[in-house]
Amino acid sequence: MYIKSKNIDLEYYISLIFILSLGLFFIILASPNKNLQLILVLLTTLFYILFGLVHHFINHDLSIRVMIQYIIIGALGVTVVFFFLKGGLGF
Repeated sequence: MYIKSKNIDLEYYISLIFILSLGLFFIILASPNKNLQLILVLLTTLFYILFGLVHHFINHDLSIRVMIQYIIIGALGVTVVFFFLKGGLGF
């Protein structure tokens, strides 16, 4: 039982890394176009949140607390990326 759960979690993490890497790839590919990059950041974050919620729903441990955590982490990531794409610290 424990090994099966560990394998499912490993598959989840590999899939999550794939989703985030694919998002990063497309964000870098859209490099000259800042507006397209912002849209891709939002889409990647949306997929991150949805993927996490579906994962917890399937494992029967989805709660309001988990939902809020995913939304806050996603919003924090979007905020940091927006900050740097809009000029960052001005360097």
